[in-house]
Amino acid sequence: MKKKISLFLAALVAVGVLAGCTPKSEQKEAKQPVVANVATLKGPTGMGIVKMMSDEKNAKDKGYNFTIANSVDEIVPLLVGKKADIAAVPSNVASVIYNSKKSDIVVLAVNTLGVLYVVENGNTINSVNDLKGKTVYSSGKGASPEYAFNYILKGNGLNPDADVKVEYKAEHTEALADLVKNKGGIAVLPQPFVTV
Repeated sequence: MKKKISLFLAALVAVGVLAGCTPKSEQKEAKQPVVANVATLKGPTGMGIVKMMSDEKNAKDKGYNFTIANSVDEIVPLLVGKKADIAAVPSNVASVIYNSKKSDIVVLAVNTLGVLYVVENGNTINSVNDLKGKTVYSSGKGASPEYAFNYILKGNGLNPDADVKVEYKAEHTEALADLVKNKGGIAVLPQPFVTV
């Protein structure tokens, strides 16, 4: 029994000696913080991460880098080029990227709440049919605002290409500016631009 204990202690001492010979950089590797690159759009798409951004601003150890873009065209290259780890994009864009044969992107937390509104600077539009012959300002050509608005128009017997003139803007803020400066102006806007 004493022989076994002696061999065990000798082995333990040998391990301790060998560990002492290991360079310090290998003994204790300092854990490098992981920083995630997050991209989002201005407006309703990015509203869900406002608290996360606020918490990060006040955090001692930073865990996120944020990119806030005006258009989805700025975010897609970041995702595809692996310069963004997480991105908040409209569901139709997420679907296209996800279904790309070259993509290894995973889609999380699809949100389909009603965030688009038809608003006017006046009080003449009481139904969808009142939009016939009018000009409507909107952003999101080829995206959710266009698809949703066309669906509503068609569902009410209006032809989006003939009955309503839609002026597409690069950003929601441009559509809002045109709405505000034109008495009787009409726009398709998401929150928080509707409240503004």
